[in-house]
Amino acid sequence: MNLVQAKILRWTEILTSIDNLGFLTTSQIQRLHDLGGRRNTTRILNDMSEFLCSFREHETVYYLSAKGRKELGSQKLRRRTIHTQHTLMRNDVYIAYKPDYWRVETPLKWADKSIIPDAVFKNNNSYVFLEVDHTQSIAANERKIELYKELRDSGGFQRKYGAFPMIMYVTVNEHRQKRLRGLLDGFKAEVLLVNDIK
Repeated sequence: MNLVQAKILRWTEILTSIDNLGFLTTSQIQRLHDLGGRRNTTRILNDMSEFLCSFREHETVYYLSAKGRKELGSQKLRRRTIHTQHTLMRNDVYIAYKPDYWRVETPLKWADKSIIPDAVFKNNNSYVFLEVDHTQSIAANERKIELYKELRDSGGFQRKYGAFPMIMYVTVNEHRQKRLRGLLDGFKAEVLLVNDIK
């Protein structure tokens, strides 16, 4: 493979990651694609600028421009919203675990109820329900955990897939981490700080 082919392949891999994950920061792209130092990552992304849009949120956040979407044949139009930080936190988990199976916001239904995990993924061949706790109220988390309890107690997931998944929360500070650990008592669960997985 010559240098031009290698460059095109790397650009395509980066564009595909951004298309699949929605928004990625400079450091996330650096980690996900093993681009070495910050300077090298910034240089590569600057070279790709016609395919990318960006904005600042603590660091530069990238998403595909119209030309980037056209290059990949993607129909996914992204816009910066109040949920962008939530997406970036979820993507930190994806980058930390690099799961083979990763589904975002897929509804799980049983009886007349449903729940939408922020992501479902497989880690060491076991399912994990991921929840990102960025600005959500503790009361909203409590309601969601109660739904997980009802899903577990229904036995439907276990009949179809085996053991009930671990519930993983990623949150922003130690106070929330402690509260969530208390709410998840009785579950196989893990509550991580987002800075611990970066």
